[in-house]
Amino acid sequence: MIFQYLGTAAAEGWPGLFCGCHNCENARAAGGRNIRTRSQAVIYGDETKADMLVIDFPPDTYLHCLQHDLRLDKCSHLLITHSHNDHFAVAELEYRMEWYADREGHTLNIYGNETVRDKFNGMLKQHNLTDADTVTRFHLNEYFTAFRAGAFTVTPLKAQHGPPEQCMIYIIGHGSHNVLYANDTGLLPEETWEFLKGKRFDLVSLDCTNGDLDVSEGSHMGLRSCAETKARLSKMGCIDESSRVVVNHFSHNGNLHYDAMVTAAAAYGMEVSYDGGIWELD
Repeated sequence: MIFQYLGTAAAEGWPGLFCGCHNCENARAAGGRNIRTRSQAVIYGDETKADMLVIDFPPDTYLHCLQHDLRLDKCSHLLITHSHNDHFAVAELEYRMEWYADREGHTLNIYGNETVRDKFNGMLKQHNLTDADTVTRFHLNEYFTAFRAGAFTVTPLKAQHGPPEQCMIYIIGHGSHNVLYANDTGLLPEETWEFLKGKRFDLVSLDCTNGDLDVSEGSHMGLRSCAETKARLSKMGCIDESSRVVVNHFSHNGNLHYDAMVTAAAAYGMEVSYDGGIWELD
């Protein structure tokens, strides 16, 4: 399995779209891994990329296609965490209509919660379309109920992302490998922890929006909350020394630029995502 981060920022990006704060100016000056686009990831079954699952659909998706050779024309499965625009830029799906794209009968299956479904249906209604016009099919997820997305097995879990909509985090399996993809969320609900008993993960990706801020509650985590989550996963036997734990989904308000975050995360045995970063799971 190959896991690739395409974008790794929170909603405003880093540097922020309209921001000139100290953290954003430092990112502009330093460049490289300090430049973060809105969060998105892709999982490939192997090097052939025949099996593909894309996670989230932010406004930067087209840029990710150009930068990282993301081939949405070959993607059949799109997994959405929640309906916020930085994770589901639904208007872009209009461009799957036949006069915009040569689809060759190719269907894109979208998986998400009720709010994602309503947002998708709203886009169709706005443009007087049907799902057949875009060759796009929506599938409603249920918490803690596994489903097949092509070669992948996906299980939605409850996140802590606040009302009115609950974000879904996901267990994603392919062959003998399992990934826990967990953003946007604060510390996980007990119902989710109960479900995780007996599960094992090769890679865990954790929301770290708050960076070095000492925030123990809310709809996002920071470095300390990620470390607390990692410790509990380890105690439960969900991860071991061979598992990769990666922090992800960063806001400039969380302060730590890439190199500083690498140093801080390493103290807890965690790694740091960056745009285009690839984690291969043998």
